[in-house]
Amino acid sequence: MSAPLGFILKKAVSVAVTPLGLCLLFFAAALIYALMRRPREAVAPCTLGAVLLYIFSLNTVAQLMITPLERQYPPLHIAATDPLKERVKWVVVLGSGHWTGPNLPAAANLDESALFRLVEGIRLARQLPQAVLVLSGGRYRDEQSNAQVMATAATDLGFDPARILLEDTSLDTHDEAMRIKDIVGADPFILVTSAVHMLRAVKLFEQQGLTPLPAPALFQAKGEPETFVPYPDNLHTAHLAIHEYLGLAWAFVRGQISLSSP
Repeated sequence: MSAPLGFILKKAVSVAVTPLGLCLLFFAAALIYALMRRPREAVAPCTLGAVLLYIFSLNTVAQLMITPLERQYPPLHIAATDPLKERVKWVVVLGSGHWTGPNLPAAANLDESALFRLVEGIRLARQLPQAVLVLSGGRYRDEQSNAQVMATAATDLGFDPARILLEDTSLDTHDEAMRIKDIVGADPFILVTSAVHMLRAVKLFEQQGLTPLPAPALFQAKGEPETFVPYPDNLHTAHLAIHEYLGLAWAFVRGQISLSSP
């Protein structure tokens, strides 16, 4: 599937304004000044880039950025007598990313977010014997769709393929909400996605007139103490947080979500 130009541009902009992208811009400016033999002017952008890189790599900073997003909805636990067991007909797992590597099992082809989402979806679907596992995600830069790879991984993990339904055409969460509405209709359903992504996903689904039951997966902020030692994982966490804040702003500007959503 060839991605629309708008989708590609959105991805490019989101990369440019991430913590690492911003730091690289400052380092690039410093390099340009150095090549122009203006070393004094190079000091400021180089220093600013290094300071920002250190700050974004701290656990405290990363957690402060991502916690407001991840704590919007608690993890979903289904008790033995929970009425959800009778009402819920669908467990919807939103797509993330993958790359089909030669001779690798399907689960190894999934990125971290997709794998955690899939495992959480399987966990919940196994507690709801009548529910169908809906796997979402289209094809981008790969021969297989994300939904197809997740379905293969779910089967490899022992989940019944007869209980799997694919939505393998969407490339972003807004499209997923529209297409999944056609699948679930007015039925109650559980929505599984990464904790940091859940707020935007719920708002986009609510804008379609749906009322998902949030089941967040992959919590990045776990309350670890600060050591003041920079770690690349924290830089990645900060990247995820900024990506989601930008995604919420973009969806609001385009009228895809409303601040007054339920």
